[in-house]
Amino acid sequence: MACCAAIALVIGVLRSAWFRVVPGARPAEAGFAPPARRPLDAGPLVATAPPAATPSRGRRGTAGLLAGIAAGTLLYAVAVAALLATPATRALDGAWSLRATGLALVAAAATLGSLRTRQDGADRSWALAGAAAAWTELGLVDMHVLGLFEFRTAPVLLDVLFHGSGLLLLAVLVPRLLRRHPSLHPSTKAASA
Repeated sequence: MACCAAIALVIGVLRSAWFRVVPGARPAEAGFAPPARRPLDAGPLVATAPPAATPSRGRRGTAGLLAGIAAGTLLYAVAVAALLATPATRALDGAWSLRATGLALVAAAATLGSLRTRQDGADRSWALAGAAAAWTELGLVDMHVLGLFEFRTAPVLLDVLFHGSGLLLLAVLVPRLLRRHPSLHPSTKAASA
């Protein structure tokens, strides 16, 4: 279940990043009529225009998230190389060249996207969330999809620690991100309607 949530986060981040890099690719969203407002004197209904768009922290969040994905990818590659040098892990036969190419492409795409969307600097919480999501996803792909390496000693415990570290960091960050960005909280929209 956590794998699905992490994949959904990565897909959402990549989709958001794609629309930031290629602005014309965003599909048109169906508009909705602005809410009608009745003056205090109970006169005729007056339609009000929606509030003017204000610059949001979304670009900083996207830049931070993409920078975190790039940093998390590089940190993951170094950590796995260090793990493979220990007797606790065993490298298996597999598509190591495909994996190396994939890691390089992910890091390059995330770095370019981060540079493209950067404005006043990246948001550190989003950067940590991106790094945690990248760590978790890449670990799951390497170990359980491609089957490139496994733990020799205490495999269940090390597997939980290896994959769970990214999920734990995401679990710690999500409430903080929801507090700082109330537009992300699902109950905010229901309460304002």
